[in-house]
Amino acid sequence: MKGLPKRVFLIVLVVIICGLSFSELAFARGEDIKFRRITIEDGLSQTTINDIYQDKQGYMWIATSYGLNRYDGKKFKVYKYNDGEEVTIPSNFICKIVEDKQENLWVATNKGLSKISKDRKKIQNYTSDEKDNNALSHYNTRYVFIDSKNRLWVGTEQGLNLYDEKSDKFKRFYVEGFNDEYNVENYILTIEEDKDGVIWVGTRTGVLFLDEENGVLKRFKEVSEDEYINKIYTLSNGEILIATEENGIKKYNKKEGTIEDIKNDENNKNSLPHNGVDAILEDDNGDLWIGTNKGIAVKRKGKNNFENYIHKEYDQKSLTDDYIISLYQDKSGLIWVGTYDGLNNFNPKVNLKSYIKSEFEENSLSDNMVYGIYEDNEGLIWVGTNGGGLNVINKYTNEIKYYQHDSENINSISNNRVWQVVGDGNNEIWIATSGGLDKFDKSTGLFTRYKDIYGENSLVYNDVVSLHIDKEGILWIGTRNGLCSFDRKSKFIDYSELMSKYKISDRYISSIYEDSDGILWIGCGYDGGLIRFDRKNMTMKSYTNDEDDVNSLSYNSIKSIAEDSKGNLWIGTAHGLNRLDKENEKFIRYGENEGITNTYIYGILFDDEDNPWISTNGGIFKLNVKENKAENFDVTDGLQSNEFNIYSYYRNKEGIMYFGGIKGIDSFDPKEMSREYLENFKIKIESVLVNGDENGNAKYLDLDKGKINLPYDKNNISIELFVSDYRNPSKISYSYKLKKTDNKWIDNENNNNINYSNLHPGKYELQVMARDSVGNLSDELSINIVIDNPPWLSPIAYLIYIICVIILIFFGINHVRILEKIVEQRTLQLHNKLLENKKLYNKIIEHEQYKNNYFINLSHELRTPLNVILSTEKLVTELNKKEEHIDKSKLEYYMSVLNRNSKRLLSLINNIIDTAKIDAGFYKLNITENDIVYLVEEVVLSMKDFAEDSGLELIIDPEVEEKVIECDAENIERCIVNLIGNAIKFTDRGGKIEVGISDNDEYVTINVKDTGIGIEEKNYEIIFDRFSQGYRNTTEEYGGSGLGLTFTKQIINLHKGDIFVKSKVGVGSEFIIILPVKQY
Repeated sequence: MKGLPKRVFLIVLVVIICGLSFSELAFARGEDIKFRRITIEDGLSQTTINDIYQDKQGYMWIATSYGLNRYDGKKFKVYKYNDGEEVTIPSNFICKIVEDKQENLWVATNKGLSKISKDRKKIQNYTSDEKDNNALSHYNTRYVFIDSKNRLWVGTEQGLNLYDEKSDKFKRFYVEGFNDEYNVENYILTIEEDKDGVIWVGTRTGVLFLDEENGVLKRFKEVSEDEYINKIYTLSNGEILIATEENGIKKYNKKEGTIEDIKNDENNKNSLPHNGVDAILEDDNGDLWIGTNKGIAVKRKGKNNFENYIHKEYDQKSLTDDYIISLYQDKSGLIWVGTYDGLNNFNPKVNLKSYIKSEFEENSLSDNMVYGIYEDNEGLIWVGTNGGGLNVINKYTNEIKYYQHDSENINSISNNRVWQVVGDGNNEIWIATSGGLDKFDKSTGLFTRYKDIYGENSLVYNDVVSLHIDKEGILWIGTRNGLCSFDRKSKFIDYSELMSKYKISDRYISSIYEDSDGILWIGCGYDGGLIRFDRKNMTMKSYTNDEDDVNSLSYNSIKSIAEDSKGNLWIGTAHGLNRLDKENEKFIRYGENEGITNTYIYGILFDDEDNPWISTNGGIFKLNVKENKAENFDVTDGLQSNEFNIYSYYRNKEGIMYFGGIKGIDSFDPKEMSREYLENFKIKIESVLVNGDENGNAKYLDLDKGKINLPYDKNNISIELFVSDYRNPSKISYSYKLKKTDNKWIDNENNNNINYSNLHPGKYELQVMARDSVGNLSDELSINIVIDNPPWLSPIAYLIYIICVIILIFFGINHVRILEKIVEQRTLQLHNKLLENKKLYNKIIEHEQYKNNYFINLSHELRTPLNVILSTEKLVTELNKKEEHIDKSKLEYYMSVLNRNSKRLLSLINNIIDTAKIDAGFYKLNITENDIVYLVEEVVLSMKDFAEDSGLELIIDPEVEEKVIECDAENIERCIVNLIGNAIKFTDRGGKIEVGISDNDEYVTINVKDTGIGIEEKNYEIIFDRFSQGYRNTTEEYGGSGLGLTFTKQIINLHKGDIFVKSKVGVGSEFIIILPVKQY
């Protein structure tokens, strides 16, 4: 090593490091794909995915070990074996699916072969028959295949079969020398056709090819009979890949007659990950995808190494399982992956890489919340985080290094909250933190701190949020309290006075940008808008929002500033994207009208076509400036989150974009993110429900011609639409318009169901369109709907009506006298009816008089306590004006008077409100278990003093000591209080009131008996009606609103109980309450 020149040694070292880095890169790219998972939670019948196929109508068919699944992007329809039904598949274990030129679906199961008709409503099953040599050679059909001549081949457990469409029979082919009895050599697992039209067969004992001339299968001797063949696949270049159970892939070059082994190499992480291979797919880009027992391996076109993708327990965007069974690419380019534990799909044309914080990865971010991003000339990505300090990512090796604050080390970073990072392109990295400005020297690995030293040559404020290095190398520093610049050596300049001169009060500098003309543009983060800073003339000009001017800035809180290659200035605000025409100083706003559904703009980057890519709280939007429409990318496309962050956006020199958010960083090449227009983007009718039923509607529908003809009584229609675009079904929106009914197009968003109810007879035209996530529209689908007239509005019906009218006129003339008699009878009836109505009217008038008397009485009841309250208040007020103070005893007396009458007034109002609630049906009981004996005793004891003050004896004599029932304790108490109160009111001094309780098992009886004035028998029922006047004279004499008994009966009835009265005038009354023990 001493003889090796130092420069040569360094060159060799760099070459070795770069070689290692790129080797790591090839394997690391396996982390870039974001898989969408589809499992039984989404409606899949079972998670073992044996095969995947897309039919000509666009539906995806999934073969599982428990049912055949049809998927439309939203839901599954499952075909299963149903014992005893004629239309059924023979088994739930589905092996393989193909479609013929008539669009019949052929399904191989372990109990036979099914042909499902084009409309998917008829199923014809085929199985083996020992007596019929033209039946299948075995019921266990493992594979179906349609060759280039549209011939159907069926591989079974015992031989190969060719289907003859004309005779509906099969021709059998066996391994040469093994056609007499059951042989494992004839156990066929896969079928393929090469470029020369030769049929190849994979079996449990090696590879066979068909000698059609002699009608036998011959052994391909280059592959051992010990090999268990899972798949044979012909590549576009004519090479044949043979996938084995345990020995990887054998690549056969038919032209050269050579075989190459492709196997796992434990010493090479870029080799095939496992030798067990079940699935092979060459996509439309020429990339080769291999499904193994340990994930997917892909060999990119023109490369020799494999990139590997595996299942990760902690990553919901990884494969559902490592054991890959099937691979398929649909018409949109999406690749579908079938595993032992669910279905996956992904877009191979979208290469999105994410950096996140993970407890399971050695190399992960120190914090999920990401702010500033910068990539230096060595490919190191410098990332600021919310609380995890500064992260440095080596994009070649994926290694991440952390720089965090150390209070004992002055050469560490100032603060772990890093807002923004910029660099000079060499060794200087400048970092904006919440604790000051830092410079990191890559050559020394040390930080230099710059702080606010209050008035000296220093920072204007320590909370630094934005940085920019201009063309002259000056570092511009935006803080939460001002702007300053630094020559990156020793001199700071504070621009606070200049900002004050131009009356700029918002000092939160959220963004700084130097345009191509050398003008510095400054964004204010709170409400200061955009500032144009001409450094030559040292002038500042503010641009702010004007509500009356649509050409003003959309919002005053600035988040980002950027310039496209044409010199247009773009400004992201907290409410909208703006483009500034610098010549006329007018702003053009972009928002929801252009498809930017979330207008909180964080960052702006431009692609090679000058289309701005913006990060928001609703994902990332690409604005196509030529078409003036936006395309949205969100978590459904694999982004770390829909919410991004300020300062967190960067485009490197290769055009790779970085956007940071609340869960990490997303990086991508914009050329690989744009969705291609789907050529076959058509909308179809999936199903039609008539009066809520899908069955039996075939006679009304001719969907191929776009016609629906319904009878008058089947005028409720529901149409389900289908678009065969699985790239992001949640972003497909639907619009429709029914002529004669809808005045404009109805935006149905992502709902693919159209419903119309009670359509009147007539002709209608339903127009339907779909829109994908980019804004591309499908062709308009037109459906003619006819609702027939009911029978009574048909031409024959009108003829019958005319005949009937003529007959009626004829008979009418001859029956005038009969009609006259009928008129006389009706006149007499009307006269009698008038007499009845007069009596009823008199009763109503009488009832209204009762009501008026009731309300007059109630008004007196309300006015009495109010008068007492007002009189007492006036007396206290007058006494208080005098020099001598009110005596304490008098004051207590007056207060008791106020209290007593206030309670009386409140009780009246509560009774009125509660009675009204009960009448309206809004009153709710609070049912709980209560000891009714205890409850009643407590009420009696509480009223004992009141009774004794009235000169009455109040006695309670329960027959039981305890009885628990379900009731509303508070309302039952009010009922008992009402009854006892009435007894006290209507009983003269010296009388007695007795309260009793008895247990009748399922019911409890409570009786309140007094020796009062009594009630006439004719008033037993009407006393419970507050509008009745049978008891009016007595209540007027003794006082009261009449609400108490009404309320009591209503509460008892709500408890499913009853109340009635026994009484004799002059002797006394007894009110009896019956309550059930259980409220059910």
